[in-house]
Amino acid sequence: MYTISESALSAVAPERADVKRARWGFRPSLAVVPEVRGRLRAVLRDWPVACDVVDALLLAVSELVANAVTHAAPVTELVRVELGLDGSRVWLEVSDDHPVRPEISGPADLDAEGGRGLFLVGCAVAGLAGELDVLPRLPGKAVRVRLPAAV
Repeated sequence: MYTISESALSAVAPERADVKRARWGFRPSLAVVPEVRGRLRAVLRDWPVACDVVDALLLAVSELVANAVTHAAPVTELVRVELGLDGSRVWLEVSDDHPVRPEISGPADLDAEGGRGLFLVGCAVAGLAGELDVLPRLPGKAVRVRLPAAV
């Protein structure tokens, strides 16, 4: 469903004038999740991205920022979010300073209080012919979603 990349490349696409980007950094707090989602929604309104893709990105940013805040807050000063559009592909990347990469094997135990978020993101991304990657960063890691802008 997703790949663990060994590449430490820091950008999805090179810095070019035709690549649209939005970047934010937030102190780790669950209170920022709605703010990040709102900022993402506002940017995507002006980009040529299909409604289904917008919905998947909003789900993804909510889950990925919440995961970063929940699991990486003790070692992360800023949770970083990047959104980009390069022609026909849109991407979302959420990074933190925690070195442990998330694992996903399938749906969580029905009685568990957590563990479904990344699985649901992976399902939404796969349903739109996208990709979910975990990339090493120094420090920490990034979780990246790439989707076709139009489906």
